[in-house]
Amino acid sequence: MTQFKQQLSAMFHNGLAKGFSQWGRNAKVLVATEGFWSIPMSWVFFYRPIFLNQAIGLSEVQIGLLSTILSVSMVVSPLVGGYLADKFGRKRVFMFFDSFSWLSSMIVWHWTQNVWHALTAYILEGFGSVVYSVWECMLVEDTTPKYRSSIYGTVSAIFNIGYLSTPVAGIIIGLYGIDSGTRMLFAISFASMTLMFTIRQMLLKETKLGQQIMKEKSFAGLKGYKESLSVMRKNRLILVLLLTSVLGSFYYASTTYLSLFLTHDNGLRLSSELASLMPTATAASALAVASLVVPKLSSRASYIKILTIGYGLGCVSLLFLSLSPAGSLLIAVFSGVVLGVYTSTSFSVSRTFLTNEIEFADARARAKILSITITLSSLLSLPAPALMGYLFSINPRVPFILASATLAVTLFMLLAATKKSVFNKPTSN
Repeated sequence: MTQFKQQLSAMFHNGLAKGFSQWGRNAKVLVATEGFWSIPMSWVFFYRPIFLNQAIGLSEVQIGLLSTILSVSMVVSPLVGGYLADKFGRKRVFMFFDSFSWLSSMIVWHWTQNVWHALTAYILEGFGSVVYSVWECMLVEDTTPKYRSSIYGTVSAIFNIGYLSTPVAGIIIGLYGIDSGTRMLFAISFASMTLMFTIRQMLLKETKLGQQIMKEKSFAGLKGYKESLSVMRKNRLILVLLLTSVLGSFYYASTTYLSLFLTHDNGLRLSSELASLMPTATAASALAVASLVVPKLSSRASYIKILTIGYGLGCVSLLFLSLSPAGSLLIAVFSGVVLGVYTSTSFSVSRTFLTNEIEFADARARAKILSITITLSSLLSLPAPALMGYLFSINPRVPFILASATLAVTLFMLLAATKKSVFNKPTSN
């Protein structure tokens, strides 16, 4: 037992905790409080489509249209967020929009009775996209590049702990039903995030770079976007990473219908309780990758290789799942395990890679380049939720076949675009 504890401790210190003492103050605060959002919201994201379908009575196409509304807000809002953050400061913009968006939307979701209430909740939730890039700036600024993989790896691990706990939500749904049970999840999320925002308001500080940019009026304004576009145009790797993020957004559009596919009569026909085992399997796999693999990556070669593996396995997993016969719980769980490698690396590795490349090109451009990345991803995926909903109504398996094909194309483009990269050149520290 003592030897096991020593091995477990060594794994922790070589994985998740690697470089923790070297993290900036904001990274420590954001990571320490992230679970207050990621755990309850992972439950909400999984059961909300079922709630809208079974409790509110919306069709798959209507659910897709509502998701499209959220995507519309993400086209413009991140650009506004990048501008506001450079002009008024990261913390001020981050705290205002993040707290307003999530707390107000959870209140509306709790009392939702029809499609118009759901639409209002989605619009309020969309305001949160203003701070997506600002959150990343707060997360990595004031921390040197070589320690950022451990930050993103830990955040990814926390996200997946949330999904790993989805069976807890399944128990709540089983006890109270999809209607009352999901409303209970909304209330739990509201209470949890209220505590999170209180702690963050007290402990977060404006970053040093944020203070510097606020003083540089020219870069803080619209001119900064022109300079940021110039940085992107000159850096091939930044463009490649932006492209993979944009195309990868099609996968996230398909996840809106994952819980429905698992429980649908023309899908796998699993119960709501058993369906929660797939995201649990995905989370367990992703947690292992985020804890033990991601923090050790430090070179362009390692980033590209792990992204290649992740996209490849994601493609195979979705294809395998879409071809599974009804009642195939074991196949769904196995697909979830394989998919976990993709979900972990597509976020933590690609974001570490991107933020570091921006650092070496021009650190001042971080907020605006990240905003542009989110905006382009949202723009390309704008029709995706409605399209996926339409395809789901025809055949529940088609959206996941399409998502698999998209990841295959993304993998091919990543390999083709980085073919001439110097794979053994380490990322600067």
